[in-house]
Formats: sequence, structure tokens, C-alpha cells
Amino acid sequence: MHPEQPPTGIDTSGHVSRFATCSLDDEAWEKAINDEVSNLLSQLNHQALVQVTSSLRGGKPCVFMPGQHLGSGAIMGCANYHAWLIFDDGERWLARIPRTGFSDVPPELVEYLVCSEYATLKFLETTSIPAPKAFGYGLASDPTNHVGVSYLLIEALPGRPYQPWNATPEQSRHVLNQVADMMIELSRHPFPKAGSLLFVDDEIQIDRVASNRFIHLGCYGPFTTTADYFGETAAQYISLILDGQLHHRYPLEAYLFYSLLQSHAADMPGASSEAFFLKHVDDKGDHLLIDDDYNVVGVIDWQFARTVPACEAFGPSLLTADLNGLYSRESTINPNDKALAEALRERGSDTLAAHMSEGDLVRRFQFGIPGGMSQAEVREVLAGVLISVGAHPITIDVGSWIETKREELAKTSTGKELLQRIEELLKLQDW
Repeated sequence: MHPEQPPTGIDTSGHVSRFATCSLDDEAWEKAINDEVSNLLSQLNHQALVQVTSSLRGGKPCVFMPGQHLGSGAIMGCANYHAWLIFDDGERWLARIPRTGFSDVPPELVEYLVCSEYATLKFLETTSIPAPKAFGYGLASDPTNHVGVSYLLIEALPGRPYQPWNATPEQSRHVLNQVADMMIELSRHPFPKAGSLLFVDDEIQIDRVASNRFIHLGCYGPFTTTADYFGETAAQYISLILDGQLHHRYPLEAYLFYSLLQSHAADMPGASSEAFFLKHVDDKGDHLLIDDDYNVVGVIDWQFARTVPACEAFGPSLLTADLNGLYSRESTINPNDKALAEALRERGSDTLAAHMSEGDLVRRFQFGIPGGMSQAEVREVLAGVLISVGAHPITIDVGSWIETKREELAKTSTGKELLQRIEELLKLQDW
């Protein structure tokens, strides 16, 4: 199993401090990773982990084997270190251990993510989704956890990560057909709230949203309406932007980007629906494990999963995204989206197929503003959002629109304070 690809570059735009791999040469980067893993393993009582693992399988003996964390075949991802638990009969489990040496993510959030992923995997065991089985977990703050670190014990699945860019059109179509089947399966399991799954009094319930795929946000929610879900998500980002923790090189553009989401939260497709559905938030493609015939044998990395409105759960995703479109003002709906929509229609699910064709705005906000963009590039992304909410693609002048918004803000005391804060942030930049 390849739980996550080795980190080839880590987003550094948020308030979470991470290894700035671009500023380190290969030798220094490898030393930093090796030191981190050595420190983690020094905290991990692998004998206690073996005891726990063995007890969860009726006392069958097993051994602990550290996972490869660098080079070809590495199984350590950006958020988790992985180790093997190998039983005498050949069965293998994975210990999924949060990486805490590369970030300043609050310990309580780290533990919430572990608990939520465990609950999500237990729920998925009741469906036909080929997710790994979850066997148990431990939290670093639990005095009865003698392992010494937080961990999640899961089934090791076969296969390799799907890489859409390496697939032929026929192979891609085969994978998308299977994704359509999984979307239909998840549509059969509606939830009454938007949030993340958690065990409460031994029952799976909807609790707070478990951050986001870049760990920019804290836990927030849950929500009973689509408007509240999108509106509060935007509010979280706006707060981080004005606090200087996100997008500090172009705070006005970033503020306006999320203000648009806030103002259109009630206009999202299907906003009147009160049903929410499980969504794999980090669905870039490598969350799918495939065999040599491109059959999907596993869906992994459910750490940030949440229940979301149907327009997000079944709309255009990162799996089918054309990044060039997401970085521009052009519509992001592309042939992959249309192919998935057609696969849904062929299976009699016209409602889900409709979400694929009307979700340009939803995917733009799901993708957000990537780190490392120039102000001009961010303005192109902002133009794409404006077009998604009704602006004419030919006549839209983003610069003029921004100045108009600046003038409108300057007319109110709250707006003046906001503009003053933005100016303070810009003065701190080393352009």
C-alpha cells in the first residue's frame, strides 16, 4: 500500500509552519526529514504498539517495522508517518502516525483528525466503498496510551496511487466509471448536518468540521444549512487573512475572493436541500489505489473528510480538475468533468450528473487561492469567480472592480478599519 506520495513540495501559504523545501538543498532537506523521523521513533514505544495490535487480532503475534520515509517506495506523506505491523500469517496493518515535527498544528486538532478519520473509516465499512478497515487508535494525551504518540491502525491495501496524467483515455474512463459508482453509493447515505464524523457515546455522529486539506482552519461547525456551511468557511478564511496568517502578499484580493463566497453562500446549487453527504476532501487522484488493470482496489487518506452539501460532494472535484482552468478566469468545467457526468447519467443518476456541470463556483472555493501566486495571477482567479457568479467574461475588468469595492468599503467605518488593516499588512511585505 502507498498511503500517500512522498512530499515533493509543501504549501507554505498558511499559518501552519512547514518545511520550506524550496529553500533547502537536497542534503539539508533529507537531514531535516531524517531528524524528524528519528525524533518521532524515539517517542514511539513500538513494543506497546505491537501489544495493542496483537490484542486487536486475538493475540496473534506481529512485529513492528518502520516504514520507508525517503526515496523510491517511501510511504510517508505530508501529514503522516507510516509503519508496518506484520503478522506471522503474512497479514499487514499500517500504523498511521501524525507528523508533529514539521508543523505547529495544535495537539488537540491533531487528535481530532485521528478520531474523525477513525470514525469515517468505521462508517465506510458499512458501505461498498473500498476504504481500508480501521482497527483501533490511540491519542498522545490519553494516559492509558503507552505507545507514546497518537496513531491509527488500519488495513494495508494493495495497489498503487492513481496518476491521471499517466493514464490513457481508456484507462481514465475506466477509473471515472468506478468513481461514478462510488459517488452513487455515497449518495445513498445522507446526513442531517455538515461537519465531520466522530464517535460520540459509541455512536457515529456529525461533529465539527475537521480543518481542511492544508490545515489552515481550526475545527468549526457543524451546520444544518448549506448557506451556513459555506458562509462560515469563508468567514474562517477572512479572519486568517485579516490576521496576516494567510495570503499576506495580496490581502485585498484574497479578502474579496472569500467575501464573494460569503455573499453567494445561499446561492449555491441545491442550497435549499437539508441533506449532506460524505466527501473525500483531498481527492487529487493519488487517494485512489489501482491495480495493473486500473481497477480501483482502495480509497485512502480520509483524514479531512467531511459531510458537505450535494453540490460539493458530487460536483467537480480535484480529481477531474484542469489546473490551468483553476488558475485562470476560464470555466473550470472540462472534458474529465463531462466524462464523469456522462458516467453518472449512464447509471441513471441525472441529479448527480447535473452537479458536475453546475459546480464551477463550488470547485473554485474548494481549491481556494494556492500559495506562491503573484498578485496578477490571483486577480485572474478572482475574475474566474466573478464570471462564475454572473459577470460577463469579456467586459469584466478586475482592477476596476477591485477599486469600486475599495471605494464602497471606504464609505463605512467598518470598511475603513478593514482597509486600514489591509494597508498595514501590505507595508509589512518585502516586495
